[in-house]
Order: sequence, then C-alpha cells, then structure tokens
Amino acid sequence: MADSPQLLIVGDGPVTEALTGIVSVLGWTTSVTSTAPNIGPGVDAVVVTSHREDVDGPTIRSALAGGTAYVGAMGSRRTQTRRREWLLANGVTEDALTALHAPIGLDIGADQPAEIAVSILAEIIGTRSGRLQGESAAVTSIGERDGAIHPELGPGEAFCPGG
Repeated sequence: MADSPQLLIVGDGPVTEALTGIVSVLGWTTSVTSTAPNIGPGVDAVVVTSHREDVDGPTIRSALAGGTAYVGAMGSRRTQTRRREWLLANGVTEDALTALHAPIGLDIGADQPAEIAVSILAEIIGTRSGRLQGESAAVTSIGERDGAIHPELGPGEAFCPGG
C-alpha cells in the first residue's frame, strides 16, 4: 500500500483504545480526539465512538460534507435515530446519510472492545476495497467464495506476506 490510510477516531473509552492498538499494527496513521473536529482533506475514515450529542452530529456532518470515504458511528438504534434527526435538521441530506455506517462494524458477533474494533476495521477495509458497496455486496468467508482470492491480480502476481 503506497499511502497509509488516515483514520480519525472521535471519542474515548475501551473501543477507542482497542482501535488505536490494532490500527498501529496495520500501519495506518491515526488521530484521536474527544472534541468535534473540522475534518480536513486527507482523512480516509472517521470513526465516532463518543456518544456525545455536542460532538457526534457536528463530526459526522463535517466528515460527510468533506467527502470522507468512510464515516461510521457507534451507538444503539435509539442513538442512531437521535443522530439522524439532528443531522437532517442541521443540513445533511437523506442522500448524504446513505454513506453513514451506523451502527458501525460488521456483524461478526463482536462483544468485547477488541472484537468490536476488529469488526469496525473489517468494515473500513471492506468499504475501501469495494467489497461492501452496492446491492450485490456480500461479505463471506474467503473459503466460501468462488474464483481467485485476489481477482484484481493476474496469475502469479499475488504476494503472501507470510512467506
């Protein structure tokens, strides 16, 4: 990967701590804040873990307006409804909201903070690779998928990082 993805995590707590630890292993560049930031260019993904009304909505609005490739937010369905109402009342269109991943993460049965972090990062990776986009998108086990493991590469071009 030529450029390291830029991840902005907004919030604190055990999931944020797990995310920062796992992201460092991936080699991504990470910033963490607990206040509503202005999302500038170069941020590839924004993950909101804060559950604070004065932070969540403005952060999500800024990320969606800035064209951030991945915007996701933790929270219950009730929290998501409250955020959605705030976003719609504060200039975010229904169309723009389709880009929001909320509740965040892939449904892999994650319960613990590190598991939740893995499900979030898997969703970001799947979105970045295009595997989670469109109506026919389906994430499955590689063993259950037909065809080449790396369909974007020609025969013999794949590299196994394990040797």
